[in-house]
Amino acid sequence: ISVKESGPILILTVELARISEYGLAEAMGKELIDAALQHPSPQVVVDLSKLQYMSSVGYGPFISLRARVQEGGGRLVLSCLSPVIKQLFETTRLLINPHSPGSLFEFTDTVPAAVALLSV
Repeated sequence: ISVKESGPILILTVELARISEYGLAEAMGKELIDAALQHPSPQVVVDLSKLQYMSSVGYGPFISLRARVQEGGGRLVLSCLSPVIKQLFETTRLLINPHSPGSLFEFTDTVPAAVALLSV
């Protein structure tokens, strides 16, 4: 992953094109959580623009990251989901949308939109 800050908001970019192996997903999850824990801001955006494919092993790291961010009183927003990745999250009811308001994740189409959402 790569790490960037936009004011008080932490932006974590997943640099992988595919997440299909458990070991890779676990390593990515550790990097995401370590980055979030090293940053004082509880507001986190995860940029998934480079991710083209994800099997079910990829959900765990994002769910764990969300739990850690929320434990710190913060919010997590996923951004730049490809149509395939967005459909995977929606199918499992992990994205917040009008059809599944009890979902785990908020999402936006762009990183600036995610930053704006967390800035209010």
